[in-house]
Amino acid sequence: MRENAKTLFVASEDIATALNLLESIEVEIGFDSDDPESIERAILAVEEAINTRLSGHRGDARIESAILRVKFDFRCAILDQASSAEDDDEAISSVHTLH
Repeated sequence: MRENAKTLFVASEDIATALNLLESIEVEIGFDSDDPESIERAILAVEEAINTRLSGHRGDARIESAILRVKFDFRCAILDQASSAEDDDEAISSVHTLH
């Protein structure tokens, strides 16, 4: 039983480390809000930065869930920014991710 407690502690520590890395990602992207391919490239750039940053911490379902949630949040933020830029007649937009 004691061995299991140590294993759980290490797993929790690994999860905390991964979540801290996820929260500290900093990426600056730019895209043309009139160009869907440019928007998609920006989304993929953020996802790649997340994948690179967390490459050593993959596999745990809780970490994977957090990664998917952050990717989804960034996708929504980029799409929202692109949509609002279209409304404001602003062609080029940039998004700064969390750090």
